[in-house]
Amino acid sequence: MARKEEYDWLDDPFNDKKNPPKKGMSGGSKAAIGIGCVVVFIGLIVLAVLVIAGAGSLADTL
Repeated sequence: MARKEEYDWLDDPFNDKKNPPKKGMSGGSKAAIGIGCVVVFIGLIVLAVLVIAGAGSLADTL
């Protein structure tokens, strides 16, 4: 009677034959993420300026 090979659950996720390596992001998607980060950063700066200006005008009325 042949003995079955034991399943190696620790090394299985790293088996390159079962799980081929995934490709990285393309240049276009990297650029889109970079542009999105810049837009969010500028939006946060504008929001901070508006909050500070609003707090200043609120302080003047008190």
